[in-house]
Amino acid sequence: MATACPQSPQNIERNPGLHSNHAILQAIKEKIMEENDRRPFYIVNLDDIVDKHKQWLAQMPRVKPFYAVKCNNTEPVVKTIAALGAGFDCASSAEFQQVLNLGVGTDRIIYGHPCKDPQDIKLASKQGVDLMAFDNECELFKIKRLYPSARLVLRIQPQDDEDVYKHGKMYGCALDQCKELLVKAKEMELTVVGVSFHIGGLCTDYMAYHHTIRLCRDIFDDAKSMDYNFSLLDIGGGFPGYAVENNPTFSDAAKIINMALDEYFPKEENVEVIAEPGAYYVQSAFTLALRVTGKRVLRSANSAKVSQQSYFYYLNDGIHGSFFCNLLFLADKLVRNFHVVKTRSKCRSTRAPCGVQHSTLIISWQKISNCPNWTSETGCTYLTWGHTLLCLHPLSMGLLHRNYFILRLMKSPPDSVLRGDS
Repeated sequence: MATACPQSPQNIERNPGLHSNHAILQAIKEKIMEENDRRPFYIVNLDDIVDKHKQWLAQMPRVKPFYAVKCNNTEPVVKTIAALGAGFDCASSAEFQQVLNLGVGTDRIIYGHPCKDPQDIKLASKQGVDLMAFDNECELFKIKRLYPSARLVLRIQPQDDEDVYKHGKMYGCALDQCKELLVKAKEMELTVVGVSFHIGGLCTDYMAYHHTIRLCRDIFDDAKSMDYNFSLLDIGGGFPGYAVENNPTFSDAAKIINMALDEYFPKEENVEVIAEPGAYYVQSAFTLALRVTGKRVLRSANSAKVSQQSYFYYLNDGIHGSFFCNLLFLADKLVRNFHVVKTRSKCRSTRAPCGVQHSTLIISWQKISNCPNWTSETGCTYLTWGHTLLCLHPLSMGLLHRNYFILRLMKSPPDSVLRGDS
């Protein structure tokens, strides 16, 4: 049986039989019965991450995944992805140091932040993390002074307005300034090896990949006329981690990307293509468990009947914790349509409908839109004895609580996965 790991995420317990939401629910119920700690916690299904990696290799064999560590740097997650042979997109020295400490080679790391702290650039130079992004002239001056032998990737702004995270407003060189910036890098005798972009999180139009890959082709051609020999294309992130009704899927994105690569970067050119998936790997792997700490009955002047009342349920997690993205991006209500499915005894409360304090509830989660990295179409919450709410709700923000435990579902990554076979 798994044990809680409040401060020790490296402790992984094997549980090969845990493969379904029902099994995860049972594990959470047992864990709650065992532990006195009533704080929220997460469970991560590492097999889900392995399955995502296999899906990636099968559907986009030309594109090497470099996991975006900033999405979830929980140690078991990073260890699993490292064992699978993927690369890592790091946004800080702490992130690439974490990856290096696992024995990952520098050839599997891109320092993807285009505006880096000078001390981080120094540490990257010391550690040999030489592949890094830039998108402005000031960054070139920093790199020239601190790491002149670095291999640079020009990050450009994508042309798309369908994403929720508007990365282009903060990062990425405007298309009409790319040539000027490449000229400056040439004058400074810096080595630029390729182009990168990021269409933004929760993009709903995957043709943005096709459009921006075409723009990258133009930049490659311009660079060739300037005596550059680009060899790397980084198509960034924005890949969905779960299927949402009426939204395009990962398979849809893969088809569009493969088509664009075949058209603009055919295999015979030997251009290395990488991507920076984050939520794709972890979004459906995490399950959050939290408690209902209170309830408020709302009555209007004419709502004498219980059926006309509404209720507020108070949880021990919220927008300043796991659900912070709801505050920023979620317009719709999070939980709707809960139903009493079993009553243990008659309700003792005179101010609440029977079946709340001494019952088991199943709450169906409806579609949750505009919620980055961890929304779920099919999640549900489960209220057990003691008012403990268990959310079968995929999340990627597993670091927000140190009180979590890991259920290891696989004995070891399959050899075919470690080799990178599809």
